[in-house]
Amino acid sequence: MILVFAIVFVVVLGWLMWHGRVSSPMARLERELERLRKAGEPTRWEDIAPPVPKHLDGTPLLLKAIEQLGAAEQKFPPDVWVTYNAQVLEAARPALKTFRQALAYPHWRVVDPTNFFTRFGLQPAFRHLRGFARLLRAEALQRKRKGDVDGALESCQTILKLCRHMDDEPYLIAFLFQRAIFAIGTRALWDEVLSDADASATAYRAVLAELRAWNIDRAFVRALKGERVFTNEMYEWLRSETQKLRNPFSLWQTFVGEKSVDLMFLLSPRNWFAENQLLMLQFHRQLISVAQKGVPYDRQQVRQLIAEFKRKCRKGWTVTLGKREISWGRYPLAEVSIDTYDPLLNRVTDTHALQRVTMTALALRLYRKENGRYPENLQQLVPKYLPSVPIDPYDGKPLRYRKLQKGFKVWSVGGNRKDDGGVKVWDWWRKGDLVLESKI
Repeated sequence: MILVFAIVFVVVLGWLMWHGRVSSPMARLERELERLRKAGEPTRWEDIAPPVPKHLDGTPLLLKAIEQLGAAEQKFPPDVWVTYNAQVLEAARPALKTFRQALAYPHWRVVDPTNFFTRFGLQPAFRHLRGFARLLRAEALQRKRKGDVDGALESCQTILKLCRHMDDEPYLIAFLFQRAIFAIGTRALWDEVLSDADASATAYRAVLAELRAWNIDRAFVRALKGERVFTNEMYEWLRSETQKLRNPFSLWQTFVGEKSVDLMFLLSPRNWFAENQLLMLQFHRQLISVAQKGVPYDRQQVRQLIAEFKRKCRKGWTVTLGKREISWGRYPLAEVSIDTYDPLLNRVTDTHALQRVTMTALALRLYRKENGRYPENLQQLVPKYLPSVPIDPYDGKPLRYRKLQKGFKVWSVGGNRKDDGGVKVWDWWRKGDLVLESKI
């Protein structure tokens, strides 16, 4: 009998040890990463940002242009530089020339994707690119004032080309700068150049082709996948740092604070980080699925997704002892990361609206150039000028169009999802409509 009990005890103990190993957060994390690899999804930077052959890489020229831009900027007080006046443009001309040479290459990268720590300092690098976009916008206005409307369109087209080149930077923050640069280019193209000026058919076709070349959905999904890779590397680094520290709690204090502590973290920092990482991987999987469907996004689904994962991050318990909170199984690192995605899909929708309205306005101009008048409706642009009538990304209906006695209006309903009849407002992403109006 004693022997039987001993055998049962050993078997049960062995099963418990085996079950604890295969069901531990680290084991579940490894299975999820393996699932991603088998599905062909990127899990390392080499997967999403493979090395660029030297003969296709414009990075050296881009870095030279950034250096030239910095030297030019040093010649002016900051408040004068941001006016982008004629003197500023003249000083920046060598940098702009080198920048255009860099754009002739199919690829470049501002940030080295193999260096984990350089990715924490992304914003300054991308601010340089935004600076080039603003200079090109000023150059477009200068060219227009001199009567060179085709040249002004070339400046705007260069901004759009810059935006498309940023697809090589697989980071979410890069995508956010990318859409900001796209907004600079599209608004300069229409509001500041073409609203009251005409260009050649060749210039219209070139800019229209560049506008259509940027696949916003593909860039956004790639940025989300890049963010997932970055998240994996960050948690791997945190686990490795925890093993090096004599006092892992100091890492908790750095990232979470001194007024709270999670007992799971104290028992096993590796497993605690793994649970945070698993939550983020699950969240990214569902968010990427939503993004892959394209606009218009199901806003209610996105809100429910974010709320659901916030609940998962807070599923443990918390008690307050004096000035300190003691918790078990709460994951603030994942929750903070999830919060950043709340307004993101709305901003992507804004970018789709800008692209589609601007493409339609250019197609209308091209139609007039070749037919001597504007069409009665947008369907007449299909298929010669546009493959189909563009859909408003906010409500899923065709873009609105009105032929005027002189010119036209084309618009999207904007962020309030309500057609205000083509009422133009500056903050169209919140109220009113996104309107492009031609005065000729």
